[in-house]
Amino acid sequence: MGRRKLFQVEGDSMLPSLLPQQRLIVKPLPQAASAPEDGSVVVCRHPDDAALVITKRVWRSQGQLLDLRGDNPLASTDSRHFGRVPLECVIGVVTAVIPSTGVRSDGRQ
Repeated sequence: MGRRKLFQVEGDSMLPSLLPQQRLIVKPLPQAASAPEDGSVVVCRHPDDAALVITKRVWRSQGQLLDLRGDNPLASTDSRHFGRVPLECVIGVVTAVIPSTGVRSDGRQ
């Protein structure tokens, strides 16, 4: 089953659903797993830069390829820019969101 992992949202691409700095509990995706359901929020490695971890929503899954989108299209770099993402890039599926204090690190609400 695997242990849950803690990640943090970076940037505004998932607004209004997820706030910057908000923490997420993520269930790791086993290697032989099928694609997450459409509408699921996932944490994955950027397909062009494996050192970069991104949080996106599964817009559409097509076998081993996922179309990922941010909830805030004006602030999101996603599959519209880098194409479909191989399932092997997915770290896991968000299972819980830790409530935010509502204050961003830059002091805005």
